[in-house]
Amino acid sequence: MKATNSSPSAPFVLRLVGIILILLSLIDYLTLLLPPNFADKAWFADVTSRIVDRGIIPLVGMGFLFAGAFLETGNFALPDRAKAIVTPRFWIMLLAALLGICFLVAFPLHLNNTRQLSDQALNRISREADDAEKQLDAQVQQQRDQFKAVTSDPNQVKQIEETLKRIEEALNSNQLTGEQKTQAEQQRQQLQAVQSLRSNPNAVEERAKEIRNQGLTAIRDRRQQLERQARGEFWQRGVRVGIASLLLSFAYFIVSISGLRELGILKGKRRPAMR
Repeated sequence: MKATNSSPSAPFVLRLVGIILILLSLIDYLTLLLPPNFADKAWFADVTSRIVDRGIIPLVGMGFLFAGAFLETGNFALPDRAKAIVTPRFWIMLLAALLGICFLVAFPLHLNNTRQLSDQALNRISREADDAEKQLDAQVQQQRDQFKAVTSDPNQVKQIEETLKRIEEALNSNQLTGEQKTQAEQQRQQLQAVQSLRSNPNAVEERAKEIRNQGLTAIRDRRQQLERQARGEFWQRGVRVGIASLLLSFAYFIVSISGLRELGILKGKRRPAMR
């Protein structure tokens, strides 16, 4: 029994749109996979994410095919005299089953791949943080040696006192511009800090410890930020795409099984088309 309220061209248009969507998706998938580089985990994760994000398009195309068949015949079945295996409908359902298998296999593979990428990123962040701490220790030791050299050398102490005296005279003369005055005040504070190190035997170690603590805080804050970002990318790219892949797999299996049943391939004889 054919639907009487639909335009005669509606089933054709729906089938045409469905076939175009499916073909364009397959071409898109093929383009993404070429050239293949499955050994590169980052490439594999990116390609899988893109394919899953586009995975709904062939499903929509198959929905158009179902709708077109329903408008034309009232169901997806073929006349008794037709051989289902040589019809495009059978191969579309076979494609749905194949896509269902692909998305089902992609689910654990993508999760495992993104987990490994996340572990690699966390290890790299840890190594970089350790290297930064070692560099910081070397810089602090160098500054400690410089402070000790400055405070223990009478000539440098005298030079600092003379420089401070000139800066004080320049500031008191009111001849400096705004920027020059700011720079002179900063230099005076730095030299006064160096002078204070000489009067306090423990000041050098305290200053070095202060510099190291500030550097460690910055390094560890940066490390925590990068680790949160790496874990967030795992949940976004791994778990989200993995669950979407699993859902698409179920959807394609349902479409394939439903279509094959309508064609009579599964569970008994083919159902005749309604006239």
